[in-house]
Amino acid sequence: MPNSLFKLMLRARGALAWRLHRLLGDRVVYGALLAAARHWRRAMRKPVFIAVAGSAGKTTAKELMLGMLSHQGRGVGNVGSFNNIEEIAKALLRVRPSHHFFVTELSEDRPGVMDQPLALLRPSVGIVTVLGDDHLASFESRDAIAMEMGKLLVALPATGTAVLNADDPAVLAMAANTAAKVITYGKSPSADLRAEDIRSTWPERLQLTLVHGSDRMKVETQLCGTHWVPSVLGAIGGALAAGMTLEECAAAIATVESFEGRMQPVVTAEGVTFIRDDFKAPLWTLDACFQFMRDAIAKRKIVVIGELQEVGPRKAEKYVKAALASQEIADLSIFIGPWASSAFKAQRRGNEGRLRIFSHVRDASAYINSIVEKGDLVLLKGANKQDHLFRIILAGSNDVACWRDDCGRQEFCNVCPDRLRPSGLAIPRENTATPLIATNEVESTYAPLDGKEEVIIGLGNPGPQFDNTPHNVGYAVVERIAASMGLDWQTTPSACIARGVHEGQAKCLVKISTAMNMIGPEFKLLSEKMNFGPHQCVLVFDDLDLPLGSIRMRKSGSAGGHRGVASILEAFQTDAFRRIKVGVRPETLGVNRVDYVVTAFAVDAQKTIDAAVDAAKYSALNDARAL
Repeated sequence: MPNSLFKLMLRARGALAWRLHRLLGDRVVYGALLAAARHWRRAMRKPVFIAVAGSAGKTTAKELMLGMLSHQGRGVGNVGSFNNIEEIAKALLRVRPSHHFFVTELSEDRPGVMDQPLALLRPSVGIVTVLGDDHLASFESRDAIAMEMGKLLVALPATGTAVLNADDPAVLAMAANTAAKVITYGKSPSADLRAEDIRSTWPERLQLTLVHGSDRMKVETQLCGTHWVPSVLGAIGGALAAGMTLEECAAAIATVESFEGRMQPVVTAEGVTFIRDDFKAPLWTLDACFQFMRDAIAKRKIVVIGELQEVGPRKAEKYVKAALASQEIADLSIFIGPWASSAFKAQRRGNEGRLRIFSHVRDASAYINSIVEKGDLVLLKGANKQDHLFRIILAGSNDVACWRDDCGRQEFCNVCPDRLRPSGLAIPRENTATPLIATNEVESTYAPLDGKEEVIIGLGNPGPQFDNTPHNVGYAVVERIAASMGLDWQTTPSACIARGVHEGQAKCLVKISTAMNMIGPEFKLLSEKMNFGPHQCVLVFDDLDLPLGSIRMRKSGSAGGHRGVASILEAFQTDAFRRIKVGVRPETLGVNRVDYVVTAFAVDAQKTIDAAVDAAKYSALNDARAL
C-alpha cells in the first residue's frame, strides 16, 4: 500500500476513517498497519525499546517510566491500557529518529498473544511486575500464564536487561529463560533494587527508601497504596537499565501523578475524596484495596464494589466473602451490579445499615451522592467496561446523563461523547414508585396487616399481552390461589390485592401493577402502607435456570439474575424473603431469553406449566410457612 495512503488512514477521523475501512476492509487496514510498523521499527536505531508485562501494575509501571524518562529525553508509549498489537503498532509509528525511548505494555490475555508484539518490537529492556490470576480462564494454569509472560525475557538480546520482581517466585524463576542481564527488585534482602521503610497511610502517599548497592535514596510518589511497590521498583529498574541514575529516578518519579482509574484520588468541590480504582476489578486485587482503606485516616470510610472479574466458580460465595471483608474495614459497604444481591448474606444482625445493595449504578449514585460528606474517603472498585463507576463522581456535578448498564465501551465516561445524552435508567430511584392514593374505596384493602398475616406476592408484568408467558407464572399462581379461596381482586392505584383466610391462616395476595424490573419500590411503599415486613412475605416467580414445570423453595438468597426479585431485595435492602420458584427453562437450546420470557407458552409447555402452577399454589398455601 502506498505510504501516503497509509498516512491518510492513520490520520483519518470520523466519517473519513469509516469510509476508508469500508472501502479497504479491516484485513487490509490491519495488514498495512503492521507492515508499516515493522518497516518503521527496522529504521529506528537510537530509541531504547522497553516492554512491560504482568498480571497487574503494568500500566502504572509504564506511565511511571514514561514520566521519569521524559526528564532525560523524548519518547512515546502506548496510549492508556490499549495494549493489543494494533495499538502497539500505532504507538510505534509515532516514534521519531530523535526520540530516546519507546515504552509499551504487553497483553497476556490468551496463549500466543505476545508473539506478534515481541517480533515487532524487539525490545532491549523487559520488565515483569507480578503473576496473578488475571485471564486464568484463557489458560490451563498459572504456569501457562507464566510461560506466556516469559516470552518477553526469551526475546531479549544478550546485551539487553531483564527487570524482575524478586518477591514473586514465579516471576523470579523467569530469569532462567533469558540471556540478558538481570536486575531483580523487591523487598527481598537478595534483590538488586530493594525497598525499605514502605508506608502509605492516607492522606499520605506511597513513600519508601530505595537501596541499590551502597546507595540509599528516599522516594516519595503520588501513588496510593503499598501494593504499587512492584510497579514503582519495576519502573525504576527499567529507567536504570535505560541509563538514568538512582538520584535522577527518585527526583523524577515524585512528579508523576497516579494513573487514571488506578487508585487515583479525586477530590470533589464538597470535600469528598474518591479513590478511583475503577478500570478493572479482578477478585484477587481486592485485598490490596482493602488494606489501603484499613490503614487510611478519614472521617468515614465507604467502599463501593462494582462487578468483580476473574472470580471463577462459586461466584455468589465470593461476593459474600468480599462483603464480609469490606464491612471489617469500612463504615459503609455498597455493592452494585447483577451479582450484588449475593452479598446480602453478609448482612450482620443489628448492623444492616452498613451494607447496601443496588442493581444499577444510577440508583447507587443517587444514594451515595445523597449521603457523602466532607472528609469522607470513598473507594470505587469496579470494571470500567462493565459498570462505569466513574459516573458516580460525574453525577455529583451533573456531568452525566447516560445510565446504561450495557455500554461496553472501554474508555472512561469523562471522554465519552454520549455521556450527556439521556439513556438507560434515567428515573431517579426515589421517584420510581407511584405514591399510594388513599380513597374510601381502597382504604379497607390497605388496612394494616397483623404480624401473623402472610403476604404472597406473584411477580409478573401487568397487561393482557403478558398472560400465559414465562415471566408471569407468579401472577398465575396467586390468581389460582385467589380462585381456590373464592376471593375477589381489589384494584388499587399500585396493585391488585385479594385478602382472605385459608385453614385459619390469614392471607394477603398481591400483584404489583408495574413493570417487573421496577416492582421493588412499589412493593416497598405497599408494605409501609399496610404495615408488613419481609418475614411475612412469600415471593412467587419464574426461574429460567430450572427445568420447565419444576418447583423449588428457598428461605432467602440472592436474586439469581431475576430482575424483579433484585428490585424487591434492593428496595427492602434485605434478602430475607421466602420464595417459590417455578421452572420455565426453554426446552429448545439457543432461545433468546429476553424474548422468550414475554412470549406465550406453546400448547405442550402450557400443560406442563398448568400443573406446576397447581403445585406452586399448594406450596404457597401449605409449605412456605415451614421455611
